[in-house]
Amino acid sequence: MQHSYYTSNDSLHLLLQFEDVRHVVDLLQTATSYEYEVRAGGTAKEGLLLSDSLDMPKRKITDTEGQLTVQLVLPGQAVQEPYVLHFRLWQQLMGQELMGTGFRLPLHNNMLQKNYLLVNAATSKPLLQNYLTTTDKLFVQHFGDTSDTMKLQRFEADFMPAAPPMSLRAAAGPRTLSASNVYAVAPEDTVSLQQEGIYLINPNTSYTRGLLVLPAHFPQITRPEEMLQPLVYLTTSEEREALLKAKDTKAAIDRFWLQLAGSKAAARTLIREFYTRVELANRLFSSHKAGWATDRGMIYIIFGQPSHVSEEGETVTWVYQDAAEAPFIKFVFTKKENNFTGNHYELIRRREYGESWYSTVAKWRAGRIST
Repeated sequence: MQHSYYTSNDSLHLLLQFEDVRHVVDLLQTATSYEYEVRAGGTAKEGLLLSDSLDMPKRKITDTEGQLTVQLVLPGQAVQEPYVLHFRLWQQLMGQELMGTGFRLPLHNNMLQKNYLLVNAATSKPLLQNYLTTTDKLFVQHFGDTSDTMKLQRFEADFMPAAPPMSLRAAAGPRTLSASNVYAVAPEDTVSLQQEGIYLINPNTSYTRGLLVLPAHFPQITRPEEMLQPLVYLTTSEEREALLKAKDTKAAIDRFWLQLAGSKAAARTLIREFYTRVELANRLFSSHKAGWATDRGMIYIIFGQPSHVSEEGETVTWVYQDAAEAPFIKFVFTKKENNFTGNHYELIRRREYGESWYSTVAKWRAGRIST
């Protein structure tokens, strides 16, 4: 779930966006209703402050296929610690089966200080994801009278890709970054962020927001140098060096996949699956770096979609299991504080992951897709 918010008339206006990134079901077709509660904590046992249940409005011609956006208005007195928004979306699947998906969002009183939305200038829709491309333009929409300028800082986004799940090397300590550029944006201005990097919007405020800005086709990767980067999870150091030194990067990448697959048809299948996963990782897990380079992106690309996902507090658990009685592997991610994003999770690494990692990578290198 992606979200954004603004304050108007002493109320918090929340925009929640849901998306079926694998296009298995069209949320606009299957979503029937939603319900929400504001409770004094993150569990259903906590005291209830308010609640409501509503049917989904009729589909609009301007709706984006596969995306569903819900708007909620909460009174200002509900937007403070320790209150948490509990939201559940109901979908009607084939055979009249109902499926409910729940989300939780902590509420803080500093949310009431934000009186603007970032809007995509081309689509006039609010910017809910935490990344943009160098060709996108933003419009700053204010609610209420204001003459304040918005400050932007740009930082270089030169972060390493995720280490393997069994790596026990000490993680690099926090880095002190200095802004490469600083901009001031007047109310109702349109902004074009033409340089790649990480941008902080209104730094040093209680509603600072980060945006990752990457090349024009992101979250897709289309340039050979971009296609090379995620191969770090499949290649040996010697193979990576050869690919980096190749005069024709695209031809070298094609040869790499052909050698793994054994035929052009099988290579096309591997390439399609691998880079589809890279794109989905970019859409779902981008934080201060592209989604493919994060811990969750790495696991998703190599192992595929987990069999089961659970979330408790600041911890997300992925389970992979072929069948009910089969052995399973479990990956646990914990949310970490990050000045640029609320979407940064780190894997709890274990030496025991080595066998599963190497065997799954070996399947890829044998031309077999791990699902």
